[in-house]
Amino acid sequence: MSREDGLKAGIPHRFTSSNQPEKRGRKPSKLKKYLKDNNISKKDFDLMFLNIATKTLGELKEMMRPENKEKLPLIIVGFITACIHDVNNGTMHEINKQREFFHGKAAQKVDASINAPEVLTREERQLKLEEYMKKCITI
Repeated sequence: MSREDGLKAGIPHRFTSSNQPEKRGRKPSKLKKYLKDNNISKKDFDLMFLNIATKTLGELKEMMRPENKEKLPLIIVGFITACIHDVNNGTMHEINKQREFFHGKAAQKVDASINAPEVLTREERQLKLEEYMKKCITI
């Protein structure tokens, strides 16, 4: 079901070169803003990871109880939640996402070499062609 005034209804809101929104672009990540506002660095993340990685699952669950959770910084609560989720599912997906967020993806080596056929000179091509033609005639 289309509206009869469908085309006219969108005209005042249509974006053009002269009609642009005040705040252009993608909204900034709340997590990135939190990290910047609280001066959390990669070294802080590494220390947090080492501290949490040495805990048992029971200790992590104890840290996430409501009365304890309120005392923890947001970034640690998120990371512990990701760790518990991964342990319960037997994966490392969430932990790897957190690590990649702080450190970036690991460099991947790309092998761009190709096995190109040998390059023949004009004379070599002519000789190969003559040999091939002789073979075809004798068959």
